[in-house]
Amino acid sequence: MAKILISPLGVGGRFKSADGSDTSEREYKNADYKISDKIYPGSRFVASVLCEHFQLDGIIFIGTVKSMWEEVYRFFCEKNHVDIDENYWFNLAQQIDKLNYNSSLDSLDLSKVRDVLGDPSQCILTKYGLDEIELWENFDKIIHVIKSLRNGDELYLDITHSFRSLSLFQFLAITFINDLLSEKEIKISGVYYGMLDVSTELGYTPIVDLKSLFDITSWIKGAYSLKNYGNGELIAELLKLQGEEDLSNRIYQVSQAVNINYVNAIKQCSSELNSSLSKIIQNKPFNHIKNILHDFVAKFTRGSKSEADFQLELAGWYFDNHRYATGYITLAEAIITYACEIKGKDIRAIQYRQDMKKLLHKPESRHYKLAEIYKKVDKIRNSVAHALLEADRRTERYQDAITNAKEYHLLTQKIFATKTFDI
Repeated sequence: MAKILISPLGVGGRFKSADGSDTSEREYKNADYKISDKIYPGSRFVASVLCEHFQLDGIIFIGTVKSMWEEVYRFFCEKNHVDIDENYWFNLAQQIDKLNYNSSLDSLDLSKVRDVLGDPSQCILTKYGLDEIELWENFDKIIHVIKSLRNGDELYLDITHSFRSLSLFQFLAITFINDLLSEKEIKISGVYYGMLDVSTELGYTPIVDLKSLFDITSWIKGAYSLKNYGNGELIAELLKLQGEEDLSNRIYQVSQAVNINYVNAIKQCSSELNSSLSKIIQNKPFNHIKNILHDFVAKFTRGSKSEADFQLELAGWYFDNHRYATGYITLAEAIITYACEIKGKDIRAIQYRQDMKKLLHKPESRHYKLAEIYKKVDKIRNSVAHALLEADRRTERYQDAITNAKEYHLLTQKIFATKTFDI
């Protein structure tokens, strides 16, 4: 396992010369960087400060053909007490000076820069990102870099320098791939920015950890999963990491109950979670998505509705959230529960539920709209529940089953409102 820093590389800065005029230098201005409570005086590269502070194993520099690769070479030769190859340094600087946005990424030989950085460091050349094509090429480059990391590596990000688009793409690419490479268990340990803008005001340059931005993307994903799929596992995990054990467990239990579609457990867990939500939670991201949870559990807490109406509402929620298999199973059971209620039978007695199924399939029931809907829904339910492969069961095509789901649900709703078997 290694601790790796990914750092974008710019072209240097523009400073005031002794006579007051602007001068462009292919180097970063020296700064007294401060991280935590420690100051690193006269430092030029944020990447170098981060490496020293966190005892990192390597740096992956990402830059364009115009980035100051020769300065990286010179700086790290001095830092690592390596004799500088003056000819290589001079030729690299001259070559970079002649290149521009049209130049090929194969124009530069950065082998000696990589050598002085040492393994597992890398130098990655990217385009300027002047259009969508170049931006996606850069995105692919960054993705490739991240995929090259090994299982268990720790990743640190420096977004201080270079084009803002490159830093932003770097951040988004790592956010994008974090889930895709979850099997590698790569840990994002920090996202750092050297605030050069406030150096004069503070007398030093703070390096701030922006990892909270990365954490916010996890809350966004968690809120999306909860709102659209009823999956609160990520929200529960994030709350648990912040010490909110009770609330985390209740959200997890509701999520699990919904995922397995245990109706009684859904109602009970939703009621318990609803009580927990009334407590004040000192968590800013959670407080902004609390209403999503309120709306979610409001659908499933105990109320005055009948069991059939509850199952019907639950089936509608599954259809709304594209969970069609569970929706059809629940809708079929809602119809049987409704039939038991209308006939005054015990809805929990298996024999009575079997009797209602037989009743709805009897020839004399065919003129009832409820029987018509149930036969269609039940065929789809059988196909889904038993993962049937037979081709002769006359079940609707899956596209039709998906398209007709909400119509079947709406018609069933209308029938339930009549308290009869028909509309």
